[in-house]
Order: sequence, then C-alpha cells, then structure tokens
Amino acid sequence: MRIRIASLAIVTAALVAAGCSSDAEPSAESESESPRAGGTEAPPPSFDGPTISIEGFAFSALDPVAPGTEIGVVNLDGAEHTLTADDGLFNTGGVGAGTAASFTAPDAPGTYTFICNIHPTMTGSFTVEG
Repeated sequence: MRIRIASLAIVTAALVAAGCSSDAEPSAESESESPRAGGTEAPPPSFDGPTISIEGFAFSALDPVAPGTEIGVVNLDGAEHTLTADDGLFNTGGVGAGTAASFTAPDAPGTYTFICNIHPTMTGSFTVEG
C-alpha cells in the first residue's frame, strides 16, 4: 500500500512539474487577451475644430465659439453618452464609447447649457460669442 501511495505521489509531482514548465507555448486564447507590443489598438477619436471631450463621466470646457460653428464631441469614456441642449436646440444623439460626433452651435449669442440624457448628473455649458 505504501508503494502505491509513493508511486502516486511521484506521478502527481511529475505531472504538476510538466504543467508548470516554462517551455510550454502560450495558447491562442491567452495571446489574444494580452496586449501586444506595437498592437493594433484604435487611436482615440478626434475632431478637427472646437471640441468637447467626455472623460470620467464629465464634459470638458470649451472656449467661446462663433455662431454656427461646428463643435466636435469626443467620447473617451467606456460608456455611451449624449450631449443634449437643455432647450432642445442641439443633440448629438448617442455617442458610443470611443467615438466622436458633432453639432452646430446656435446662431444667437449666449450661454447654452447641456446634459447627457443617459447620465443626467453630467452637465456643461458653452458660450456663443456675439
């Protein structure tokens, strides 16, 4: 009986050691889950012009803009957001995680407030110059 237990212990130890060998190649599954050097991760979205960024569930500030300016909205969060005027004058609709959208600033000078319809604690404003 002692010989069987000892033999079983030796075989088990050998199997464990073989499974822990550093010569084993990583599986395709583990490679696809780990980042690769020089990977093909998409660059963050961008917009050429005045831009409001969404990051950390907050809107960035925007310098005053001229009437009718095209304003970019870049979502750097991992969740969808909207940028919707409190008075309904503009609305990006859903801006998916890692994407960009735009809207046109109103023609009338003034300060315009907005909200994320999905996350109502997210608010902001910008000014259209006179």
